[in-house]
Amino acid sequence: MKLGAHPELDALCGEYLVGTMRGAARRRFERALAQESAVARRLQYWEQVAAVNYSERFFVAPSAAVWKRIQRDLALRRFSPPWYSRIELWRIWAVSASLALILMLAWPYLNRPAPVTYLTVAVMQGKAPDAQVTVELSGDRRTLRLRPARPVLASASQSFELWLIPAGGAAPQSLGVLGALDSEIRLSPELGIRLAPGAKLAVSVEPAGGSPTGGPTGPVIVIGDVRT
Repeated sequence: MKLGAHPELDALCGEYLVGTMRGAARRRFERALAQESAVARRLQYWEQVAAVNYSERFFVAPSAAVWKRIQRDLALRRFSPPWYSRIELWRIWAVSASLALILMLAWPYLNRPAPVTYLTVAVMQGKAPDAQVTVELSGDRRTLRLRPARPVLASASQSFELWLIPAGGAAPQSLGVLGALDSEIRLSPELGIRLAPGAKLAVSVEPAGGSPTGGPTGPVIVIGDVRT
């Protein structure tokens, strides 16, 4: 039987409007609304009958004092949301997430140390044409880098030792013991300052572990003037 011909159609419309129609009955009524024009028209009729018609003639805006009394009498403040819930949290979250992403992407560049620059300060030369070692000093004068023309390794029973011969003929100072001429040596601030024009750099062959006397004891294989 179609609901449009149901003798209690008006009652069904009322139940639907007030919300007491539930479950399968409500789903059946909604199918009838879509399929039977008579049901849709009858529901529309009752919607118009039940609708409240307000008139602006009866509208009176309450004063602020009345609103305050209503809030006080009904204790409406307990229903007010806390201040932080009124902030547009999703916008704050979006801005925070964007800033975090920008910082994460930029951090490797912000935290990247400045590149170390080197300047050639001497070219040590030996007797053979290919016995040549270029000496480079870092911009902070804390690191010496030796770059030989060809790889040269010390034997198991020997070591190379780099010496700074100060200007004026003072005693040589050891800058480091090397296992190979291709090496880097860390300098103290004092030694970095002494690398000045007029001084010389030299490499001698010493017993394994370096000179036992604090001065060169073996043959000097390369030597050169400090230029800066």
